[in-house]
Amino acid sequence: MEKKRVELVNSLTAMIQERGRFPDGRLPPERELAASLGVSRNLLREAIITMEVMGLLEIRERQGAFIVAPRADDFAASLKFLSIWPDDILSHLMEMRLVIEVPAAGLAAVRRTDDELARMRECVRRLEAPDDGAEAAAVWDAQLHTLVLRAAHNPVLDRVYEGLSATMEKYVIISRHKLLALERWPEKILEEHRRLVSAIEARDADSAQRALREHLGGALRKLGELNPSTLKPGL
Repeated sequence: MEKKRVELVNSLTAMIQERGRFPDGRLPPERELAASLGVSRNLLREAIITMEVMGLLEIRERQGAFIVAPRADDFAASLKFLSIWPDDILSHLMEMRLVIEVPAAGLAAVRRTDDELARMRECVRRLEAPDDGAEAAAVWDAQLHTLVLRAAHNPVLDRVYEGLSATMEKYVIISRHKLLALERWPEKILEEHRRLVSAIEARDADSAQRALREHLGGALRKLGELNPSTLKPGL
């Protein structure tokens, strides 16, 4: 039942994202929708309730289920349900990191404090300690990226990144394990982090953005090579 519910949620999510599919913003009556999808009404109810919790639908008494326009405030809550999102959502999240973190790195180079820079250096120092283990390294990796974004001193970016970073934590650990298993990649990742922090230390916004773009873009492309089904064009 769980697998069928997940598949149905994914199908319904794709349907409501189709422009013009439901012009009035309301799903068809339960009986009609269940018949068109070839599923039981009980399973459909479970899927709709799940999507209501995700913030994708609103159930109105005696009126039906209505599509909810996404809001920034709902982002973190919706990400908690990553396990029932489409399989390629992680590649989309990585793309979002590129959109958010690269400009933030430029701002961090201009706005960072000495204390923030010291904490970034500490993260790099920890990443240079191989005895800490891969899990610990992934934590310091994520911490460094969070520090860079915080150093941009933009509260809106902070709010958006809260939901993103919470979801990405497990992904960073998984992806880092994959990359560290590749020849020369541990040294490559470490050197990219060094370049990023050095650019921020020098208050060189262009170099900071370039360093982070190369780091995240390279990681995404390599992970795409390892799992071609998630590789997106244009990166």
